[in-house]
Amino acid sequence: MAQLKGTTPTRPVDDPLLRRMLATHIHCGEPMQLVPADTSSAIGSQENQIGGVLLAYRCACGFTFDKR
Repeated sequence: MAQLKGTTPTRPVDDPLLRRMLATHIHCGEPMQLVPADTSSAIGSQENQIGGVLLAYRCACGFTFDKR
């Protein structure tokens, strides 16, 4: 994460609901589906270059998150 020059880094906010969603892959009360990751994006291209596996989870509502 980018930091402004002269500022001190802060600890990320602890969000228990976000942590639960990332651990259980459930959003909107329904399990998220594993879909092919978009490797055409800048993040996907970087992941492929360093050999990481990029997984994408999509909810029925359209919410998507990528996970290494």
